[in-house]
Amino acid sequence: MGYFPTCKKMVIIGSFVLLGALGGIATAENLDFSPREQVFLLSPKKTFEYYCSPCHGTKGKGDGTFFTIDLKPKPRNFLDVEYMKKRTDDQLIKSITDGSKAVDKSNLCPPWGKTLSEKRIKELVAYIRGLSTQEAANTAVAAKETVVEVKKSSAFKSSVRWLFLIVITLALAIGAIGEWKKLRKESLPR
Repeated sequence: MGYFPTCKKMVIIGSFVLLGALGGIATAENLDFSPREQVFLLSPKKTFEYYCSPCHGTKGKGDGTFFTIDLKPKPRNFLDVEYMKKRTDDQLIKSITDGSKAVDKSNLCPPWGKTLSEKRIKELVAYIRGLSTQEAANTAVAAKETVVEVKKSSAFKSSVRWLFLIVITLALAIGAIGEWKKLRKESLPR
């Protein structure tokens, strides 16, 4: 009574089950990480938050939870645009892979080369670069907003000044007209 005979229904359902199973196997073969690692490897941001933010902070300012006043040297501020321009991607990759001591920096930053894949390290470098690029863009936007704010405030101040001058002029004119009318009444013969 159905649209397909029972045999065809079984073939169609079996095909979907087989395709689903093959897709699941193909996906599972590409995942060779533990469930814990999968959470922190979902994105470069998550990886940064887990592995790097304890020292460098969640925004990369160098103010993480392990940052203390007596920590020497202090964790690098990745938002420092001028410093980040001087560092090459190869230097950043080497400092993440082999630890920052490998590039003559602090010996406190551990090597992550055996923990993270080469692909993830490159993605992490791009993410770190993005932090400084974003900071540069935010600085430029803030500077533009300041200019616009100054223009708006100067336009507002100018408008207020003109309004004040108009009100004062009208008040003086009305007062002068009133005084003129009084003088005229007094000067007319009674």
